[in-house]
Amino acid sequence: MASILDGIRMVEVATFVAGPAAGTVMADFGAHVIHVEPPDIGDPYRYLSSLKPLPSSEHNYPWLLDSRNKKSLALDLKSEAGREALYKLIPEQDVFLTNYHPSVLEALQIRYEDLRPLNERLIYAHATGYGDVGDEAEKPGYDATAWWARSGMMDLIRPGEGEVSMSAPGMGDHPTSLTLFGAIMMALYKRERTGEGSKVSTSLMANGAWSNSILVQAALCGAKSFKPFKHADSMNPLVSVYDTQDGRQIFLVMVKQDFEWEQFCDAIGHPELKQDARYRDSGARRDNARELVAFLDGVFASKPLDAWTTALETHRITFGVVQQTAELPDDEQMHRNGVFREIAGGDGMLTVDTPIKVEGEDKVAPGPAPELGQHTVEVLQGLGYTEGEIREMVESGAARVAKET
Repeated sequence: MASILDGIRMVEVATFVAGPAAGTVMADFGAHVIHVEPPDIGDPYRYLSSLKPLPSSEHNYPWLLDSRNKKSLALDLKSEAGREALYKLIPEQDVFLTNYHPSVLEALQIRYEDLRPLNERLIYAHATGYGDVGDEAEKPGYDATAWWARSGMMDLIRPGEGEVSMSAPGMGDHPTSLTLFGAIMMALYKRERTGEGSKVSTSLMANGAWSNSILVQAALCGAKSFKPFKHADSMNPLVSVYDTQDGRQIFLVMVKQDFEWEQFCDAIGHPELKQDARYRDSGARRDNARELVAFLDGVFASKPLDAWTTALETHRITFGVVQQTAELPDDEQMHRNGVFREIAGGDGMLTVDTPIKVEGEDKVAPGPAPELGQHTVEVLQGLGYTEGEIREMVESGAARVAKET
């Protein structure tokens, strides 16, 4: 059975995550995706897992995650021969994706205005750090800087006084890639209606602002005081984190707390709190927040996580367990809902699925990520290059072929 994007062809001249992960979503739904890499060392993202303090593994897990089901074409786009090969690809593509800086796109002659004459139906998708215009358009940016730090989230989410939290790898990149994917699909829909291609874009900065948009909207409405969210200073004891007896954490998120308060008192084994005037409603609990937080600290520290999970679920209290990443491969709910999928030919190895489902539509089985230049010969031959011409490109450094091809 063909997948929903079967027949859509896409070439990505991009690196790391925020751009290429949109291509991963496309490939999962059947699109034919070619990832163009420089022939010397390839996409630097191939080497991310070697950086500290990322966890070590015998597998190149970042590359496996975001490059599955893609083909690797190794071309030197600074060379005339390499750029000419890319130009020959463009007429048969539906989507061109990049996250290079505007000046690099201009130097390589692969801007929208360079490629559109080759294919007026082309969707040109551009992911940036800080947008494609303005004084910071050329500024280097990863999600840690353009999404996490720039958005205000890094300032708000602190484990202690004066400290700031580092972002997890790809924490802003992958949500940003879904924004770009949505923009691509919107442009494809527009093309269905008009027959014309278009340029779409998004930035890590804009997605960071959107992720923090409730509080950014507060600032836009004149709010001035933004204090970091910390447990000890919580003005809402029922939206807070508590340590359990076995060193785990329960995150209460009782937004409807006046409705849930009596259930909560029963769940924690202290029904007498229902009659305590200090905690009779949300206003009283806010006025006595420090006292209630101290009390609940002691309550939750009296039992292990499993006991609290059972008690809170029984009384239908809104909460979350602060899950540890190493536990996720054994998370039954994630498995039952298809969050993980088995890699074809991977001896049972799993990968994280892209978080989109379409009823009645199958995704492509996750395949292994390509070696550098693994599909160079295949792609170039498809464009009409002879063996001799490919050999000449490889010898000149304009292209690279993987050893096994």
